[in-house]
Amino acid sequence: MSSSTFRVHHPADDVPLTPVVVSVPHAGTDVPLEDQPLLALAPRALLRDADLHVEKVTAGVERHGVTVMEALVSRYVVDINRAPDDVDRDVCPDVPRPARPSARGLCWRSTTDGTAVLRRPLTFSEVADRRRRIHTPYHERLEALLEERRGLFGYAILLDMHSMPSQGRPGHTDPGARRADIVPGDVRGLSCGPGLSLLVEQHFTGLGFAVRPNDPYMGGYVTRHHGRPSRGVHAIQVEINRDLYMDETSYAWLPDRAARVVDAVDGLVQAVCHFDPRR
Repeated sequence: MSSSTFRVHHPADDVPLTPVVVSVPHAGTDVPLEDQPLLALAPRALLRDADLHVEKVTAGVERHGVTVMEALVSRYVVDINRAPDDVDRDVCPDVPRPARPSARGLCWRSTTDGTAVLRRPLTFSEVADRRRRIHTPYHERLEALLEERRGLFGYAILLDMHSMPSQGRPGHTDPGARRADIVPGDVRGLSCGPGLSLLVEQHFTGLGFAVRPNDPYMGGYVTRHHGRPSRGVHAIQVEINRDLYMDETSYAWLPDRAARVVDAVDGLVQAVCHFDPRR
């Protein structure tokens, strides 16, 4: 099942299911027709803060019995990895309960380089409509997939796949700093059992990648909302340094460079499919 705002990649019918679901919430660059008039950005500017090509990094993992959810809409329109009520008064002056001020909440007000995303502030009904069309269906479908796995296996594992600039940008918590190759985020141990976090860290370090758990990203709304280890749902965010697979200036996918991280992610998925966090 897919929609105009997300795509679901299922295993083939003859492939046994595993407890693992993969989420790719930030690779999309689509802008729905109804949202285009309010977008202040040129098409190329949509690429700046997208997790470009992550869907290529995870391509084909369905053959391991994994279901992959891929968001198609730009995070500038609705950020799947933000809470549904993360809306401040600068984005929506008539929001009944404003969130803390943020340029990059549910509906982004400006890009990470400070360029305006919106032509004007949104009305509360416009925010609610975006949430209804884009945010709610994604999370409802993701929750259904995880509950299906939990019902079948007694537990479910969510790998929430992201990418990050190779250096912190202005407005980030680490401006100018060179980042690790891989940043697993488990909300400092709250979104999954420690065994899963250790598996992810050791998998990548064993392959020679520099790994820095929870720094600078601990996990966003997807991980925090769906990760409920006490209920048998374990979620971990995996941030991949973009320099490992793409040209950050031209945004081009570099297949020769990417091969190493593609193989590593495929191996991670296989390892997680055989991991039982209850042990």
